[in-house]
Amino acid sequence: MSAKIVLAEPGLLKLVPIRGKGRGVVTTRPIPRGKLVEASPVIRMKKRDRLDRSSVLSNYPFEWDDPPYVQAFPLGFAGLLNHSDTPNCKIEADIAGEVLCIYTLRNVVAGEELTWNYGIDPWFKVA
Repeated sequence: MSAKIVLAEPGLLKLVPIRGKGRGVVTTRPIPRGKLVEASPVIRMKKRDRLDRSSVLSNYPFEWDDPPYVQAFPLGFAGLLNHSDTPNCKIEADIAGEVLCIYTLRNVVAGEELTWNYGIDPWFKVA
């Protein structure tokens, strides 16, 4: 069953500078374990739409297993969560709903950065 688009609750998340990482997403209020934080829409991309590594935007698409689509460009907070080997969130693709769903893996305290494990070896130095 596909998820409906669920934007983050107003004021729940904010994009802030994170030391050693650039920008990151933090929560302004506690979030319980297992909560759907956001189901953000994507732009599906075919192989011909892939961005080459010369573009900074090439770092943001997610793999998308829905032929002929191979990647999806996130339009919400999902594309802005930083990597962690010990994440507090997971991101799941809802192919039918054409959204990326962010769920908390544990209770998250107010002010904490939301992170997820990219599932690949990072192409950057992990801070």
